[in-house]
Amino acid sequence: MKTIRTKLLLIFTVVMIFLVLCGIFLNSIFLESYYIYKNKKIFLSANKKITSKYINDKENMDEYIDMIDNIDNIRTIIVNENFNIEYNSFPKKEPNRRDRGLSKEIKETILENEDKLLNEYVYYIEQRHDDSMNKLIFISSMNNGKFIILSKSLKGIYESASIANQFYMLAALIVIIIGGIFIFIFSKKITKPIIEMSNVAENISNLKFDKRVHINLNDEMGSLGKSINKISEKLSTSINDLKEDVEKRKQLVRDMSHELKTPIGIIKGYAEGIKYGVAYDKEKIERYCSVLVEECDRMDRLIQELLNHSMMESGTVKINRTSFQIKEFVTKIIERFSQIFIDKCIDFKLVCENNYVISADSNMLEKAINNFITNAIDHVDGRRVIELTIENKEDGIEISVFNTGSYIQIENLEKIWDVYYKTDKARSRTYGGHGLGLSIVKLIADLHGGSTKVKNIEDGVIFSLKIPNCIIKLDK
Repeated sequence: MKTIRTKLLLIFTVVMIFLVLCGIFLNSIFLESYYIYKNKKIFLSANKKITSKYINDKENMDEYIDMIDNIDNIRTIIVNENFNIEYNSFPKKEPNRRDRGLSKEIKETILENEDKLLNEYVYYIEQRHDDSMNKLIFISSMNNGKFIILSKSLKGIYESASIANQFYMLAALIVIIIGGIFIFIFSKKITKPIIEMSNVAENISNLKFDKRVHINLNDEMGSLGKSINKISEKLSTSINDLKEDVEKRKQLVRDMSHELKTPIGIIKGYAEGIKYGVAYDKEKIERYCSVLVEECDRMDRLIQELLNHSMMESGTVKINRTSFQIKEFVTKIIERFSQIFIDKCIDFKLVCENNYVISADSNMLEKAINNFITNAIDHVDGRRVIELTIENKEDGIEISVFNTGSYIQIENLEKIWDVYYKTDKARSRTYGGHGLGLSIVKLIADLHGGSTKVKNIEDGVIFSLKIPNCIIKLDK
């Protein structure tokens, strides 16, 4: 697998080679055309100056055209209408430079373009068998019938292009070496956080969440690192929650199995007693049958509560709000427990100053109050007092159930609403508890957009259910 550092180095090298090849290509294709275009302007300027000099200062023409030859490397020839050379800037070391005749090609060009030369000029490349001998030729005429021929060798441009191409290749080699070193160093800074994030992501894929990305950058890389850390933290929390949930569900299955095993064992024992004639008289048979019915009812309640909890937890249950008077509603619920209060010597009190008319799901609220009272009955002790209070709380109501008895340990206060939690598993059979009642209360509160809380007070425990924005009116 190629690393990012290697890829960066390869990309840089390829780009540099591409740029060098582009430079060589442009030199080979366009440099000559560009050179010709630029020299055209130089020839026009030189032609204008030479014409002016010829008219105004003919005595110094030789020195002037020699100067142009030296400065612009332009050879100047002035001929008359018979093609006799009057001035020639050919090197002075050449003897009889003025006697050297025009080339046949130039003479033919002048003759062919005689009409054109009256108002314009002729500009072309004089081709030779050797490209290095090619020349730029510029021909124009003066009003007196004489012709100015300017020429410049293209050998220099070919040499310049060759040198430029060599320079490009040498410069590219140097840039590639220096750039490669720079990229090697710089890419390490770039790839280091990427490698770190890759390692953390690999750990996350293996469900290991102990490592974090340590990148202090205020750019996209830093944001990505922070996002990976957040993903790691949330996944870690979610997986831990799932593990706890699985363990709790396993515990629930064990508890429910135990809860069902006991009544099943009792039912089996009493059924066998009837079958084998242990219960031989009518009174004993009726007692056996009563026990069987009681245990069946116990299993039915347990299964029903499991189903209710499962439906509420899944979110398939929708609340059906109706309007009703809360005091009358609670009073009817309490009446069903009146005999239990008498049998268990419980002092029950209802505190409700106003008969609030509220909007809520009456079936769910009845179940929540039932569970609160049942829980209080199971755990009441000491003075054996249970008190149900209904109060107005910010356009909502709070239903609280207090019972005297032992405190709930502080570390267990938050767990008390857990579906799988029981404060005293040893007492669950005696009191009929199985860890679902308070959890159902919390689900009912959540469905109403409310909340639950539990608090230890002076001589007991108080459980509360708050339903917000449910009061329609107050009936005194």
